[in-house]
Amino acid sequence: MNKVKLIRSHLLVFVIGLIVGSIGIVVAESINSNEVLYDNSNSNTSSDNVQDAIDNLYNIVDHSGVGFSLLERNPSKLSNELVAGLYRYQGVQNDDNNVDNYICFGTTNKSDCVSDTDRYMYRIIGINPSGQMKLIKKEALNTAYAWNNSTGVSWPNSQLFMGLNGSYYLTNTTYVPDITWSNRIETNVWKYGDVDIDIKNPEITSNIELSFNSTINAKIGLMYIHDYEYSLPGGSECYGDGDSGKCKTSWIFMLKNDSNPPGDDRNEWLMTRNKETHAWLAMWANYRDGRTSIGWLNYINSVRPVFFLKATETIASGSGTITDPYILS
Repeated sequence: MNKVKLIRSHLLVFVIGLIVGSIGIVVAESINSNEVLYDNSNSNTSSDNVQDAIDNLYNIVDHSGVGFSLLERNPSKLSNELVAGLYRYQGVQNDDNNVDNYICFGTTNKSDCVSDTDRYMYRIIGINPSGQMKLIKKEALNTAYAWNNSTGVSWPNSQLFMGLNGSYYLTNTTYVPDITWSNRIETNVWKYGDVDIDIKNPEITSNIELSFNSTINAKIGLMYIHDYEYSLPGGSECYGDGDSGKCKTSWIFMLKNDSNPPGDDRNEWLMTRNKETHAWLAMWANYRDGRTSIGWLNYINSVRPVFFLKATETIASGSGTITDPYILS
């Protein structure tokens, strides 16, 4: 089997060559250094993949600004076709079959992220063609919130929107430590409007939500109904499935990510309102069975912020598992 050796050096170019006799791969930044960073030639592990060797080099050495795009790597469970505008992570989350889309935000220290998932751990909903990763917080914020204190209020005028895009979230050191991290979040065009909750087809739902005429430019939003429906391969009705329904097997299902979220009946706010009447303020997800339902004005529900990273953000290391999450460059 081919063996891999990685050597640190000081030039900006790589020299990649084969070691005749040992049939190995050497990855170095210079031929003038003998400092070995990774060498499996005397171990039981092996690789004939030069890209794997380079990956190991960058996982070990701190190269500021150097990283890779997940679209280049085509990881498991990431769709290879656009689904409602995103290459989406789709799959079941259980003990035997996990979706490895965990990513840290707010720290580049893996140990801190893994030990404090409530603060730093997010999951990747998908990636748009520009390379922007759409993230959802793994666990709900520690406090549940009402949508607003009066009826008939749209998303940009709600107290929830103003809290997430103002002093509470973007300048709260618990979640966004400083302006540097805040600046890594893209200002996105969020569409909002009303949907008939009797619609059970994810394609129809996504077409409606992505065609809303009302928009607001902001950094932080919430999950759309179709984000949840398309988190399973082929989409899911995610309405009235009950305890045996497939909707709650999705990786995005809140109780798969937060064992004790705050709020009424462990529900979370979604982006879209029900169009039937302004008395029904917003869509919400009943996470006892993984279905979309309707939330009243005064309901106190869980909140998982959603945002896009800027297209320039890349991955420095990690495999996307909860113990080895992606670390941003």
